[in-house]
Amino acid sequence: MHEEKLFGLDLDLLVALDVMLETGSVSRTAARLHRSQPAVSRMLGRLRDLFGDPLFVPQGRGLTPTPRALAMRGPLKLTLGDVRQLVSPPSAFDAANDAAHFRFLSSDYAAATLIGAVVSKLQQRAPHVTLSLLPVRGNPENVLAGGGADLLFAPQSLCPAWCASEPFIDDPWVCVRRKGEPLPATLAAYLALDHVGVEIESAFGSGVDASLLLSGGTPRRIKLTVSDFTAALFVVATSPLLATLPRPLANAAAKLLPLEVGAVPISIPDSSISMIWPRRLDNESAHLWLRQLVRESASIT
Repeated sequence: MHEEKLFGLDLDLLVALDVMLETGSVSRTAARLHRSQPAVSRMLGRLRDLFGDPLFVPQGRGLTPTPRALAMRGPLKLTLGDVRQLVSPPSAFDAANDAAHFRFLSSDYAAATLIGAVVSKLQQRAPHVTLSLLPVRGNPENVLAGGGADLLFAPQSLCPAWCASEPFIDDPWVCVRRKGEPLPATLAAYLALDHVGVEIESAFGSGVDASLLLSGGTPRRIKLTVSDFTAALFVVATSPLLATLPRPLANAAAKLLPLEVGAVPISIPDSSISMIWPRRLDNESAHLWLRQLVRESASIT
């Protein structure tokens, strides 16, 4: 964008664009911004002139973004998040007395192996701090960029360039079956069974299927696909199916459900998760405290 366009840029326009990308509607954008519909329509016209693109086109009773508008969604949220950080005065964080609310983006994998320990430490050290656990859906980096979450727990491959990260979880995979069902001791026995597939595993690099291909095996016979690891555990506990899951999840579930846990008869790279956050929060006192609490909760020093 040329400097003359930047010089005349109204930050309100970018806020309106961000909201319109969420709502797909001039009327809903107007309601969110407490503006009139004609005012928002004029803002959309200025945005179209600014970017040289229609940005939104009519579809049904709403508006659908153009490819140019969709491509701006992530950078726009990042920019607005940086501006909010810029205008928010820095302040020291006193965990024992200050109220705060932090939001984690995580699959049930990190949730089951971490959140209980974090909450226990909050009870001891930060009585006025609360947490929300948000599901990893769609483009979690956009939620992080827009300030909708404070930390993302995900594979390192999902870490955007504008984020910092550090290793968080590194765990082996195991086989899980209903108690009384034999666990597979060989690759042939493993492939002869019907399996539960987990959608979220694709975000972890599909290590099980990739390792099967490398070992010369055929793909697993997936009888049922579920959204997350917890659902897989409950299905396995009440059916003859086999699941391949990270060991901490399986061991925790085996204390509560009738499950057998054993080794996977092929070599699979460990499931690795990183703690990811926007670099703009590197030195923010509350966020520094939060990251240290997570490290301690996961016994990471």
